[in-house]
Amino acid sequence: MKKVVIIGGGFAGAYAAQHLERDFDVTLIDLKDYFEFTPGILRTIVEPEHIKNIQVLHTHYLKRARFIRAEVKTVTPKYVLFDGKRVPYDYLLICSGSRYHTPFKEKRIVLSTRAEHLRQYYDQLCKAKDILIIGGGVVGVELAAEIATHCKKEKGRGKTITIAHAHDRFLTRNNQKAIDFAERFLTKHGVKIMYNERVMSHNGKTFITESGKKIKADLAFLCTGIQSNSGFMKKHFAKKLNEREQIEVNAFLQVEGSKNIFVCGDVNNSHEEKTAQSAEKQAMIAVENLYRLEQHSAHSTHPAQQSLVAYYPTKKPMVISLGKWCGIFVWGRFTWCGVLPGILKNLVEWKTMIQYR
Repeated sequence: MKKVVIIGGGFAGAYAAQHLERDFDVTLIDLKDYFEFTPGILRTIVEPEHIKNIQVLHTHYLKRARFIRAEVKTVTPKYVLFDGKRVPYDYLLICSGSRYHTPFKEKRIVLSTRAEHLRQYYDQLCKAKDILIIGGGVVGVELAAEIATHCKKEKGRGKTITIAHAHDRFLTRNNQKAIDFAERFLTKHGVKIMYNERVMSHNGKTFITESGKKIKADLAFLCTGIQSNSGFMKKHFAKKLNEREQIEVNAFLQVEGSKNIFVCGDVNNSHEEKTAQSAEKQAMIAVENLYRLEQHSAHSTHPAQQSLVAYYPTKKPMVISLGKWCGIFVWGRFTWCGVLPGILKNLVEWKTMIQYR
């Protein structure tokens, strides 16, 4: 059997591993030993027990594939290297995702990337009086809503929650109706929104913006500054990285010049909203193309690329959570706000996790 190595076990990597393990010798390499429903991780800061609903061990849903918990250090044209060990491949799928890059080293600044990390701060959140959220994108808005609605339910009215956003409006990639609804919701729940304020530094519990304003915070959450997890490509594939350290791919999600290497999700340079849904859709295309390459090598004399399926970025529906039971559904110009979108996101979480149970 041909060897397939998959780097990263998020939406793209988990999908690929599940759908390739029957016909290939699959090795999944991931820093964590579980698949995680990333759109649901923010709730764990206010409901630590929610973590059991959004995680499942890779070894639970994979029946034949081999799982290795490790950090890949280097990718070469023939093998991947980690902990001094080599794993050779015939095909490589890179689904390593992204992370928040922070210029701060203070422990009270929380990176909102993993449920395991977030839930550790539940006690600190309960004790904190002043909470700062740095960044007003989807993650920052959702996190502010989770904390604000939880505090209201728990009668934590003594808390102040502030969003510091570097631009003149948040949720900038969404339409005005969605922005207005989110702003009204957060304001109603006591969240202070500071526009055009980029947090540059801090001194203890005081955070200082570019304009010189000072924000007091016992606890701060960083929700901006996404950086691709592509460091392992720098030694042998540095020319395939763009200025944002994303791996450049062609229409078939291949690294140009390396037809057996596919890249899916946040880590590639596909021009679209980087969502779990997009990552999984890309994985579907990559898996299909991998099968077509394999079939072509066995049966066809035509150029392999002619048989491949192109990936076309499209506007996909998105649900922005505003606490547990409210949300905003956005699909292009169509916007639907209220309780039903919130319920819809809970249903999507349930349906997704069922596939891995």
